[in-house]
Amino acid sequence: MDDLILIGERVLDLSDRGALIACDEEMAVGEELMVSLRTPWLGPTVVLLAEVTRVIEGWRDGDPGYCVGVRFIELDEGVRRELWGRLQPFPTVRSSRRHAPDYATSCRHIHAGF
Repeated sequence: MDDLILIGERVLDLSDRGALIACDEEMAVGEELMVSLRTPWLGPTVVLLAEVTRVIEGWRDGDPGYCVGVRFIELDEGVRRELWGRLQPFPTVRSSRRHAPDYATSCRHIHAGF
């Protein structure tokens, strides 16, 4: 526990599978971290093990700054259901970034039209 460092204090997006966390420290895909969630609507503090699955550098339009996407690992199904239930009153947030085009599907549609 002596080598723990605080990487950030704000969760930008949260689901029962993972979170988007604003970071003050540089992270790399594959790194594991402990996420501590302390919010009034979640009840007591929840500590979860997570893995960095995406690093957002903050250079693109619509990026919220330097942050990491994490997926929760070794999360008990009961805890996952509880987290999902507590998130239900909040609206689903859609991505503000444009998704990359799916060229394979486009080619199939073009080919089907001929």
